[in-house]
Amino acid sequence: MGDAMRKRRSIIGFTMVIVLTVIIILVIGGINVVNANKINDSIELGIKYLTEEEYNKAKSEFSKALAIDDEHEEAENLLELTEEYMELEDLYKNKDYSAAAELIYELKENKYSSYIEGKLSEILSEVEQKIALMNEVNNIEDKINQLINENKYQEGIDLINKYLNEDLDAEYLDKLNELMNNINECKFAYEEEQKRIEEERLLAEEKKAEEKKAEEKKAEEERKKQEQANKQESSNKNESTSTSISGEEVNKQIWQMDALQMALEVVKREHPGYGPHYWERGIVSEGEPRWAFIFLKLKDPNVQDIGDTEIIGQVGYTVNERTGEVKQEDWLVQ
Repeated sequence: MGDAMRKRRSIIGFTMVIVLTVIIILVIGGINVVNANKINDSIELGIKYLTEEEYNKAKSEFSKALAIDDEHEEAENLLELTEEYMELEDLYKNKDYSAAAELIYELKENKYSSYIEGKLSEILSEVEQKIALMNEVNNIEDKINQLINENKYQEGIDLINKYLNEDLDAEYLDKLNELMNNINECKFAYEEEQKRIEEERLLAEEKKAEEKKAEEKKAEEERKKQEQANKQESSNKNESTSTSISGEEVNKQIWQMDALQMALEVVKREHPGYGPHYWERGIVSEGEPRWAFIFLKLKDPNVQDIGDTEIIGQVGYTVNERTGEVKQEDWLVQ
């Protein structure tokens, strides 16, 4: 009786242990199922926030999943992806483009990076453009110096302004502003030098014009003086009573230039528009020596060279070497 009772109690105890074990397993299993559902829900919601660019919310959901299971690989990778992307945005905003580029390549190694592939490609494209611009700025100084040496200041200023309008780090903007100050100083100095040179040129031209005017005035005075002297000499010669002189003596009474002036006065009075252009024919003889001239009427009387215009009229005159008689001679122009 006692053995049977002990055996019965053992069976009951064993059964209770099995029942409790099953209950515990079921409870734990149920908890795990609930936790797994919570983790999946958080991950799905976190991914949704990630693709909608709600990064703080996504980070919160992935953190919830890891709070349930701190070794959950997917939640861990997604949280890392989110945090690093947020760091990437900070680097980009702070214009640390080189560090941003390195981080993008690291993010692409994350197996869940496809969720933000579009954003990564967009930022990488912009970052690479900025890095290319920074490299150009690093090498721009030689180009600016070349433009300065060629006096192409505005071209250099336009080039610097092109980069100043880009969203670059302060280090590069400072360098560009320094180059801008330098080229503006060189441009100002060059323009001042050009002004000085132009002023000197104008002064030299003005001085030259004044000297020419003075020379022309002096020449005109000399010409009038000589003309007056010639007239006086001609008048004196006309009053001479010599009647028989040799050819050499005749030349001493009325010179060619005197004869020209005497004939020209008659031509201007009798033939307006003729002279002062003329051809001289030297001495002709019709019983007595006479100076011969052909006076011309030109289409443009202001030319320096007769060959530059058309001759539209001719009239011939002679001047008696001894008496000063002025006579029109038609045969000279036939």
